[in-house]
Amino acid sequence: MARVAARTALSSAVADYVSPFRLMTQLKKLVLAFVFAVLSLTLLTGCQGLGASTSPTPTPTPAASPTPAGSLQSVNHIIFMMQENRSFDAYFGKINDYRASLGLGRDADDLETDFTNPTDSPDTQQIRTFHLGTSCIYNTTAAWLESHGNANRFDTTDSAPLLLDGFVHTAAGLATFDGDPDTKGVRSMGYYTQADMPSPYWFATQFATSDRFYNPAPVQTEDTRLYAMAATSQGLVHPPQDTNTQLTAKTIFQLLDAAGISWKIYSVDRQPDGKLITTLRNFQPYGATKEDHIVPISQFLTDVQNNTLPAFSYIEPGFASGRDEHPGKTNNIQPGAAFVNSLFVALINSPSWKDSIFIETFDENGGLFDHVSPMIDGRPILELGIGTTGQAVGAGKYPTDAAIMHVPSPDGIKPRDLLPSDPPDDFVRTGFRTPLIIVSPFAKPHYVSHTPMDYTAVLKFVEKRFNLPSLNARDAAQADMTEFFDFSSPNLNPPSPASQPINLPCNPNLASGTKGVPFPQ
Repeated sequence: MARVAARTALSSAVADYVSPFRLMTQLKKLVLAFVFAVLSLTLLTGCQGLGASTSPTPTPTPAASPTPAGSLQSVNHIIFMMQENRSFDAYFGKINDYRASLGLGRDADDLETDFTNPTDSPDTQQIRTFHLGTSCIYNTTAAWLESHGNANRFDTTDSAPLLLDGFVHTAAGLATFDGDPDTKGVRSMGYYTQADMPSPYWFATQFATSDRFYNPAPVQTEDTRLYAMAATSQGLVHPPQDTNTQLTAKTIFQLLDAAGISWKIYSVDRQPDGKLITTLRNFQPYGATKEDHIVPISQFLTDVQNNTLPAFSYIEPGFASGRDEHPGKTNNIQPGAAFVNSLFVALINSPSWKDSIFIETFDENGGLFDHVSPMIDGRPILELGIGTTGQAVGAGKYPTDAAIMHVPSPDGIKPRDLLPSDPPDDFVRTGFRTPLIIVSPFAKPHYVSHTPMDYTAVLKFVEKRFNLPSLNARDAAQADMTEFFDFSSPNLNPPSPASQPINLPCNPNLASGTKGVPFPQ
């Protein structure tokens, strides 16, 4: 093609005669064009030409392709674990003090001031929030009646105003019922600091947490853990065993099965009959077909080190061994925190770290004080504050609190096991705030979310990652939790974690008071 073009140009120039000088000039141009064409053809055909090398022309090295930015698909392992019965204020009540000591902002809605709750008549005392000097406190409860009573101690109806004045009242009532000494209800107002719980404070601050993370319903452990698997309790407000009820609701595990996605339940403790403890057995007949998916916690440590974790891991805590952080007169909170620390550290120091997310929370607040209201369908979030006239309930501190909350009934099933003393509410409100710790190379450093959500958001996150449908209206309504993560720059070498000592005295009487006797402030 180059030779043909040169011949055509030469013929045209000869025919276009004007003068000898012009013709000479044009001939020189044509000669140059012809040489250029011949050289071009030689290079194109790979033949030798004037000045050509005798060796082949080297192929240039292609430029390296830019590394694609990470995405949610970079996550291959999601781990979900719930400890027992702690409110945000009781657990992380002074997290801002710790953040400030590291030069970080006071970004969490914690106990920036002291609040009070009244004791029952004939006492007139106000019990103030205080630092717990004991790792053990007498048991508390977040059952249906008591959770409503914590929000308003004299009016437990669904439409009652939120006063957040009933924590001392309900704690006193349970102590009287259980025969425990704290008949004043003092223990409900206590909190821990970073000096007491250095491990959870460190992980929540180094990685990510939330101050608007809720128990999905105003119910106790047995029912709220049903939500962690199925986003519903199918109308139960009391433990399934009380009414010998088996649930038929679809669980997150069935969604994973249908999509061919791997999962395991790692259980810390065993039942008296030797079986590993799991909530999944409340879902029948499905649960009976999945016993091979329930394995001991030692297998989790093996899978972490061998990089053989399933896509979704659900960890049942140490209910029987005292490693679940549950309140109780001999239940020391620190061994449970130390146990969770060991799981976090094992993950960080393993080949599984690079593509894993570990989400730890607590199943419910245990009836312990919190100064922020639950989420209630059709109402904004409120909280206690201190103003010129003293303590009062007012607007939440974040713009997102002012929005009308959307807390749909999961499946339209009304409460079906209410006792005569229970308020006839519906499943359109959450329980109180619970602590949240997200440990992952993808977690935004030092991040505090203020987005209201309940922990069926974890199910929403699993569904989003593995392209699964929603279980029901509740998980469908949640935020998908992606705000906690930056997938483009994973932190593959985090600093050495804080350890968790077991050094506090276990003496529940240090957080106890008797009705009619002043409690020292």
